[in-house]
Amino acid sequence: MPFDKLHAFFNKRRFAASGDSGETALPYRIVTTCRSSEVAKLEELMRRLLSAYDVTYQGSEPAIQAHLTSITVEVMCSVRERGGLVQLVTRLAQEISVRSVRWESIPQRSARPVQDRTASRARHAAAAQPA
Repeated sequence: MPFDKLHAFFNKRRFAASGDSGETALPYRIVTTCRSSEVAKLEELMRRLLSAYDVTYQGSEPAIQAHLTSITVEVMCSVRERGGLVQLVTRLAQEISVRSVRWESIPQRSARPVQDRTASRARHAAAAQPA
């Protein structure tokens, strides 16, 4: 009986994910810290591995230590394509010159303009003060 419940739970999740069709692209950031002398090689590897993705940003900057550089790539991908990002991170971690790799989802930013949020905060602050 418990196995039937688990089986139904996982099937429900799998069908919900496949029913979504995975077409909604979500933003992800991949940050790789490597030796400065190997930046060009790793950027080329990342370009090749990310050729099927919508890359929205790619840049590099010196890391905290003088001989290291951080390469940041922001990518839009669907739920179905996330497996490829996992493979990319795993592949980058195998490189000898790579010191660290992390990937994270980028939270969706609010569509409201900044001035609306500051006006809203001012109203809440004025209402919170006793008369």
